[in-house]
Amino acid sequence: MAFDLDKAFQLDIAQMNLKKAHSLVFKLHGEPKFPFIIWLLENPNSIVALPGKISLLHHDYIHILLGRGISSQDEAFVIGFTMGNDLKTNQLHLFIYQVFAKFIYPVPYKFSSLDLISFKLGFFYGRKIKIKQINEINFELYQSENVGFLRDFFGINTDESKLLQEY
Repeated sequence: MAFDLDKAFQLDIAQMNLKKAHSLVFKLHGEPKFPFIIWLLENPNSIVALPGKISLLHHDYIHILLGRGISSQDEAFVIGFTMGNDLKTNQLHLFIYQVFAKFIYPVPYKFSSLDLISFKLGFFYGRKIKIKQINEINFELYQSENVGFLRDFFGINTDESKLLQEY
């Protein structure tokens, strides 16, 4: 089920604080249970997690800041974004992640070829924005800030993100 965050609940997400936007957008989805292989590569508590690793809550915040929904392409874009924004990410990390996401992750977490294009677009957009290592930011400090302010602060332009979504 994909939806446009800017149209979700017919509310202007940019005017809400981050915590409220999260509760409205993600409250219907509950706390997902991820397969161990995904936890291993993506969770900050894993000793072998790839660069771009981020907690699930903060990952959700990135979805909101980027104005991305929850489709597999949106998910791929957000993961690509966090990996691209992490300056420790190198070509080997990208190769490992893409192989696992395309061939090893179980359905529904497995990426299609189109999802991998979204992942790469997210990666390049993550490299582009001014603030780096966004996956290491303590978003609890920003929960009361409005989403529009945070987008400006981090240098995220949702118009650019949406143009990349249309690709």
